[in-house]
Amino acid sequence: MKKILVIGSVSVDNVTYTHVLPQPGTTVFGDSFLSNVGGKGANQACAIKFLGGNVIFFGAVGQDQNGQAVSSFLKAQDLTTILKPSKQNTGVANITLDMSNSENRIIIVPGANMDITKNDISSILERENDAKILLIQLENPVKSVCFALKHAKEMGMITILNPAPYHELPTEVFPYIDFFIPNEHELDGYIKNEQMNSEQKAQELLKLGMKNVIVTLGEKGSLLVNRNDEFFIKALKVKAIDTTAAGDSYLGAFAYSLSNDQSIIEAMKFATQCSAVTVTKKGAIISLPKKSDLN
Repeated sequence: MKKILVIGSVSVDNVTYTHVLPQPGTTVFGDSFLSNVGGKGANQACAIKFLGGNVIFFGAVGQDQNGQAVSSFLKAQDLTTILKPSKQNTGVANITLDMSNSENRIIIVPGANMDITKNDISSILERENDAKILLIQLENPVKSVCFALKHAKEMGMITILNPAPYHELPTEVFPYIDFFIPNEHELDGYIKNEQMNSEQKAQELLKLGMKNVIVTLGEKGSLLVNRNDEFFIKALKVKAIDTTAAGDSYLGAFAYSLSNDQSIIEAMKFATQCSAVTVTKKGAIISLPKKSDLN
């Protein structure tokens, strides 16, 4: 099993569940509230850990109560973690989940997550030079993320970028990305052409140097496009309760499968199964499946 290094965000997620979204200047009653640890990096690292993967997570937290809570929680998950202490507050995310359609609206205050520097990246890559796969997102500074992708690739690692939330990327980093895994909205940000479908947009990214593009399509499934193949995986039909960590579950399961030398298609199928289990539960990390949940 290959070792996976996850570099990314960690935050405290404050989730409000409601059947009625407020209009400007109005107040509504919500159904319930949940505060839990999240952040795309921590979510994806825990997804790998819960499946039995060999993973280490690097992120940053503030020296505040939220930082203490995050550190204690991740330790309790038995996740190997290196957290940089930051002078900024620990990141938070305010999430409103519309229970009528299971869609969410998220506002992130990144805080310490923006305190990941190029020097931090160099240090963690040097320290964890036995890692074979890098999984990273865009909730840290874009310059640091691009630096990590370039140097990880130069070290011979498999690189996976989840471009969430959307940020513009310099095209010179594209050849250092083995797997580019956006959702439909993020893909639209990189190829702004309403006349193109997802396959055509993915093909445009390949021309810029990316090796594989996998577009997650929510309840429709996911699409792989590379120079040799196009392949579509249907989503599993489940009753969705909370989609907050669905994408992170997919990313973690995909990286886990690659670490076990599964094919891309096998990894996508397994990731689809894991994300389907995730959306049937509330929360972020607490909703991620363990192997026993997949039988």
